[in-house]
Amino acid sequence: MKLLKLSLFSITLFFFQDTYGQGSTINLDYNNVNAAVNNRGSLFNRALLGAAGYEAPKGGGNHLIYQGGFWFGGTDQSGVVKLAAHLYGNDYDYYVGPYSTSGDYTNAAYQFKYASSLWYVEKATIDNHINNYNQAGYVVPANILNWPGNGDPALGVANQLAPYVDVDSNGVYEPHLGDYPCIKGDAAVYQIMHEDLAHAQSGGEKIGAEIHIMVYQYLSSNFLNSTTFIETTVYNRGQNSFTDFKASFFLDTDIGFSEDDYIGSAPAKNMMFSYNGTNSDVGQSGVGYGTNPPAVGLVSLNKNVAYSGTFNRPDLGTPMTSDPSAPADYWFYMNGQWKDGTDWTSVGDGYGGTNGSTQHLYDGNPNQGTGWSEVNTDGNGAANAPSDRRILMTVEEEIFQPGDQLVYNYAIITSRTGNNLENVDDLLIYADSVQEFFDSTNTNCAANIILGLSEELQKGKLEIYPNPASNQINIVWEDLRVNQINITSYDGSLVRSISINSVNGEKTIDINGLSSGVYFVNIGNYTRKLIVK
Repeated sequence: MKLLKLSLFSITLFFFQDTYGQGSTINLDYNNVNAAVNNRGSLFNRALLGAAGYEAPKGGGNHLIYQGGFWFGGTDQSGVVKLAAHLYGNDYDYYVGPYSTSGDYTNAAYQFKYASSLWYVEKATIDNHINNYNQAGYVVPANILNWPGNGDPALGVANQLAPYVDVDSNGVYEPHLGDYPCIKGDAAVYQIMHEDLAHAQSGGEKIGAEIHIMVYQYLSSNFLNSTTFIETTVYNRGQNSFTDFKASFFLDTDIGFSEDDYIGSAPAKNMMFSYNGTNSDVGQSGVGYGTNPPAVGLVSLNKNVAYSGTFNRPDLGTPMTSDPSAPADYWFYMNGQWKDGTDWTSVGDGYGGTNGSTQHLYDGNPNQGTGWSEVNTDGNGAANAPSDRRILMTVEEEIFQPGDQLVYNYAIITSRTGNNLENVDDLLIYADSVQEFFDSTNTNCAANIILGLSEELQKGKLEIYPNPASNQINIVWEDLRVNQINITSYDGSLVRSISINSVNGEKTIDINGLSSGVYFVNIGNYTRKLIVK
């Protein structure tokens, strides 16, 4: 049985030594979820204790997720599958810090800069910095001062790393001059890692990737208060080209007591979910949610899901559904297949069936009694025995060339408004709500790096004046195709939007009511910084 109950920590740092270097954990508990974020690609697990790390509600002593991690892979230009993944334990494919083209990972300067590789910051701290950085006696907070905006080309590291707002547009992160981290949410944990050393977990060949993960939360009075968002950006820093690059998100979901769960998928919502097999969740030593246990869902917010599945099913009586232990195992699972290379099959238990292949296991609604689910595997009411469950979600493959970056956005949502099956219905509603929120609120944070008036137009004319401004601004453009003018705040929130369809024009925009600070004006294919005073 997994260890589930432990005391609450609040934004507390833990440090421990593992086989391959220093590891650390930050508990992100800004809203009603306490989520443990580890470096080296391990999410929602309390590594020191080997215990579950996604407590909801926080302080309640019960958890929804024991462990999570990303799997990445693809077939390179020579036809060789390269992949990196994390599953459990201290065998890692991922390492702290950014990718180094010169392999300077043992360099003392590299290790000094990137030893922790976890950074926590709150929006309120950033807002205070924006308003006071130029005031006498102001001291830049450590989490803003140490934000890893600057890389070090002398160490083979990219010149720009974590996203930030470059107030003076000089291409250098300088918080004492007003620059600040570009985060999403009210609080965020950021990490940077690479997979350019031995892959001790999967045994796969190196991709040449640098991975940035931002885990963030909002404090709210609605469903967002029990939601955690994850934005993962993968940079191709190596020389490998992929036409079928895939990203999978693995979660070992435990609804309180770990041995009585089910899973399901909702392809139309780009979601997988886990729920309790009975309406009473009580395990050993009193661990469990009791009556009406919650359900938890994983939603892909910006990419369609290609495969929704599972593994580790000893009840199926074959080792072909067990945990992956070789590179081919991981790759098969990422492609909707079992370890023997056979496709997942619909109806029944998903292995070796005669009803054809499927890309999504248990894609029915257990509460409505429609479709294929673990409470109705054959259409006649046959049910699986509840047990420990895993979910694995793979989004659609993409081209991934040297110099490219791919961004993956997810949300973890929960529901506890009814019984164990009714909560699945509510997840389907919440999935729509969180998608709508994401689409209307969030933009690509990395787009705000080093954008300003210093960028030269290749053709045409573009002017914004006055700048800084307090009441209104004038925008003049010539020989530029402009369909829309959008003004966004530093965190990506849209504050003004004007529809335009003109190659030449002039527009006056009222900015009364905007708080003082830095904004971004998006005009056609160009972005300009606007300072509101």
